[in-house]
Amino acid sequence: MTQLRAIGPPPYPAKSVFVERTVVSRLDGQMRLGIIWKAGRALFGRPESSIFDLPNLVRGFGFTLDAMWAEVSTLNLLKLVPALKMPVIIFVGRNDHWVPPETSVAYFDALTAPSKNLVWFDHSGHEAFVDEPEKFNATMVELVRPLASVPAVESASARLPVSA
Repeated sequence: MTQLRAIGPPPYPAKSVFVERTVVSRLDGQMRLGIIWKAGRALFGRPESSIFDLPNLVRGFGFTLDAMWAEVSTLNLLKLVPALKMPVIIFVGRNDHWVPPETSVAYFDALTAPSKNLVWFDHSGHEAFVDEPEKFNATMVELVRPLASVPAVESASARLPVSA
């Protein structure tokens, strides 16, 4: 709570956003050791990554937040992108403190698209792939894979220039 008082009320600059969302996640129980362990295994439990990547991951996250926060914090997708000419699937973690579920639902409800699905992850925060990996993977297979049609990929690659 001391950290929240120190940053004051919103709107927050980028550095304070990280503090605010981390504290809220901790208070909500999303920073328990078991959850952190699962996230660590998802991030670093693969041959292509290592725990030694953690400092660069943290630096990269901070750099990205600093570089993009001014624009992202004022972005209004309802006005900027009211319609898409492609299928849309939005995954929403019921306990997401980074992108509040209400924000995702409001955009989904207003969005015009040829087809759209809103998938709730009731036991997830921002990282549904970590919090509910079985449901996440099953949803990818059931809803996303059918949209990735081979003919569309082949026709797009056929239009790419070939280098000599």
